[in-house]
Amino acid sequence: MITNLDRLTLRGKLLLMVMLMNGLLLLAALFLAARLFLVAHNYESFRDYTLRFANVSSVTEDLSRLQQDLNRDLRIAAAGNARWPDGASAAIEADLRSLRVRLQLIGQDADSSALVAAGNALSDQLMSELTRTPDDPAARFAALATLADTGFAPLWKLLLQDTRNGITSADSAQAAITHGDITTFQYGLVGIGLALLAGLALSYGIFDSVVRPLGSTHKALLQVLSGNFRGVTLPQRDDEIGAIGRVIEDIKARSEHVHHLAYFDTLTGLPNRLRLARVIADTQRNLGGRRSFGLILIGIERLGAISSGFGSRFGDEVLREIVRRITPRLGRDGTLYRYGGAALACTIRECGNDQEARELADDLCGMLLDEIRQPLEVDGLSIPMNANIGIAFWLQQHDRPDDIQTEAEAALFEARRRGDGLPVVAEVRISEQSRHRLQVASDIRKGIAAQEFEPFFQPVIDIEQGMTVGAETLVRWRRADGSIVMPAEFIAIAEESELIRGITDQMTHKACMHFAQWNREGRHLRLAFNVSARLLQAGFQDIVLSALERSGLPPDMLEMEITETVLIGNHDDAGKLLTRLQEIGLRLSLDDFGTGYSSLSYLSRFKIDKIKLDSDFIKSLSAGDKQRQIVASVIGLAQRLNIDVVAEGVETLEQLEILRGMGCKLMQGWLFAAALPAQEFPHWVDNTRVMLEQMRRPKAVSRL
Repeated sequence: MITNLDRLTLRGKLLLMVMLMNGLLLLAALFLAARLFLVAHNYESFRDYTLRFANVSSVTEDLSRLQQDLNRDLRIAAAGNARWPDGASAAIEADLRSLRVRLQLIGQDADSSALVAAGNALSDQLMSELTRTPDDPAARFAALATLADTGFAPLWKLLLQDTRNGITSADSAQAAITHGDITTFQYGLVGIGLALLAGLALSYGIFDSVVRPLGSTHKALLQVLSGNFRGVTLPQRDDEIGAIGRVIEDIKARSEHVHHLAYFDTLTGLPNRLRLARVIADTQRNLGGRRSFGLILIGIERLGAISSGFGSRFGDEVLREIVRRITPRLGRDGTLYRYGGAALACTIRECGNDQEARELADDLCGMLLDEIRQPLEVDGLSIPMNANIGIAFWLQQHDRPDDIQTEAEAALFEARRRGDGLPVVAEVRISEQSRHRLQVASDIRKGIAAQEFEPFFQPVIDIEQGMTVGAETLVRWRRADGSIVMPAEFIAIAEESELIRGITDQMTHKACMHFAQWNREGRHLRLAFNVSARLLQAGFQDIVLSALERSGLPPDMLEMEITETVLIGNHDDAGKLLTRLQEIGLRLSLDDFGTGYSSLSYLSRFKIDKIKLDSDFIKSLSAGDKQRQIVASVIGLAQRLNIDVVAEGVETLEQLEILRGMGCKLMQGWLFAAALPAQEFPHWVDNTRVMLEQMRRPKAVSRL
């Protein structure tokens, strides 16, 4: 039977248990209905006996009252010379009528027929004497006295017997009811007990066959989903629960494979960076008291060059050989991880205090460097290797698990920068610099989204005409609190974090929109902006074309300022891009002219529209005739090549006059104005001539 039950499906088992439970409930209901019917019948009999007994009691009361009234009237008549008193018959007649009604009520019961007959006979005799005609008071008195003495006794005897019978019947009916109630209660308790036992048996069957296996299956599923595959047990059955168990077995197998792919490096077999993060988080959470642990990052040098020169397979084998060397030497003091690329990580076991952790780290670093620096024999080649090491220790002020990784990365970066091959322990300065760069990059990203970067414009002045002919665009970061951040504080970080495109896109669009509006108002201004090497690789052409299209600014009113460093290393690609933009109509300016090695050569290689004399040349004008001759030669060469010249960094009236004498008419610098925000720049443009005249007056020059 049990075997057959095991073969049932889960649905069949549940249906069988429900049917059995419903059958038990139906039997209990039928039993209770039968018992209730019997009790109702007993109650009906008891009610009839009780009603008959009440009627008999009423007959007794009426008969007693009749006898009392008759005896009273007889005593009155005896005192009055045996004459029946006037008016006495009316009261007795009323008692007789009441007695007849009571006898009629109990006359329906056959057991009371004798009592009813005797009562009616006595009533008839009394009524006959009371209505005797002709009226003879003495004869009436004598007849009524005789009835009073002899007529009531037989009736009282019958009444007493009937009362006894009624009490016995009522007691029997009440006893039957009481017995029936007790029996019903007893059988009810037995039935409820049996139902409870059957319900418990069925409940246990449901629990054992359904609930417990489902609970075990659910627990196993949660264990598999959490990544803990040890000790997972599933029920082996042929029903739906067994089918679910087989599915979970398949999920477990697949999850183990995915888990291994997610937390272990396929190349070296080491746990990877993700696994390292979880281990650090668990260690930090469970670390107590003054205990400490550390993290060592190992940057393997020349691995990329080896892979490039001998192939990626050879480079992979070199990395595996390093891992095979290091792993056995760590023992229980550390665990090796693949951190990514040419970097490995080693966790330092928990130590009793910071000093113990640092001493253990020193020993491990010495061992690691010794093993890595020994030449490797791979495919018959002897490969010399080297490594840099950064170390970080867990500190109480660390709030997040990845803080120690961040500090170890900063220490490794510093070790590579120093290049002396010595391990670097993360210090507050190194960590703060790293955190500062990350924080600034995060703020830049938020600033781009909030449109916080805006262009400032430093005017380019035509001294001969006394007017502003253009401006160089300089970026400023206006923070939400109103403070302004200068480019030196964020441009390098923006280029490192690939955020320079977002800043340039925002800057270029805003600047082009301003200049297009100002030119539509009657000003003829050319916009110049600096182009860096990183910017050329960040979709610069798309940014420029989009800005021109949205603003409506003519391309020939946009000027690109490049330096020699932009063209070094990617001369061909940069040259092609600049040529395409010039073909669209943009002008090209060579910034910081004269500071590089090849400034003159670029004049022949590219179609240069303008050169900007470096501020160092301008500052040297007062140093002597030799410097002046060099500047004058550059200006003369540019004029012969039909190239405009801008002197930047002009700060004194003396420099202005010297440059004017050399034929340079375009200037910019602090002598005229610093970089101005967009809302102030139009006022400067419209009042350039007035401001130039004020500068030439013989008074102290203040920088605007």
